[in-house]
Amino acid sequence: MSHIHISLEHVNYSYDTSHSVLKDITFTAREHDAIGLIGANGAGKSTLLKLLVGLNLNYEGSIRIEDIPVEKNTLPVIREKTGYVFQDSDSQLFLSTVKEDVAFAPRNYGLSEDEVNRRVEHALANIHIEHLRDRQIYKLSGGEKKMVSIATILSMIPDIILMDEPSIALDPKNRRRLIHILNQFEHLKIIASHDLDMILDTCSRVILLSNGEIIRDGNTVDILSDKELLEAHGLELPLCMQGFSQISH
Repeated sequence: MSHIHISLEHVNYSYDTSHSVLKDITFTAREHDAIGLIGANGAGKSTLLKLLVGLNLNYEGSIRIEDIPVEKNTLPVIREKTGYVFQDSDSQLFLSTVKEDVAFAPRNYGLSEDEVNRRVEHALANIHIEHLRDRQIYKLSGGEKKMVSIATILSMIPDIILMDEPSIALDPKNRRRLIHILNQFEHLKIIASHDLDMILDTCSRVILLSNGEIIRDGNTVDILSDKELLEAHGLELPLCMQGFSQISH
């Protein structure tokens, strides 16, 4: 197995003793996997991503990132390898300007200032937001904040990308740009989203969560074209497939 992988075995997680959020989660994600994590609100998608980067640690079972167990003492290494885009961009951006926020992670890991600047410029250019370089964060729109959040993880050059609802607040142009960025990323990515059309465009594998359990894990088209399965778990067919269904009738 490539060194770039994620492995979960019998993972359980509860915010309190009265309610299990994740139940017996077991799966392996390999280097070139592009996985869409889908499910209705409250299914456990965001919680699962947070476990993978150690934002919640009191879980049961085993979580390993590149054979490193996700534990308090391993978090610096885990987070150097894994880029995580929060659902709420304001949770990710905390410095004054775009350039400072994008530079924070590589600078924090002790890279030279020349290398930090190179990474910042490359990340901004990669998603075509060089014009925002010196803008103050509080003056950005929601969509601009989302793109800057993505740039902050690209500047780390991570092995693994995790994204929680990345298309929220994006206009159609930036949504297409995001899809292009995701499809250009060659390593492991897991994307939690209600935007099933974007999942269809970016992911070859889907994991369907419902009430904290994995219901299906398999080929994207097979799962996203299963109207009965999706509706049974609070979802609908991707819009593009709904259109085909209407035309066929």
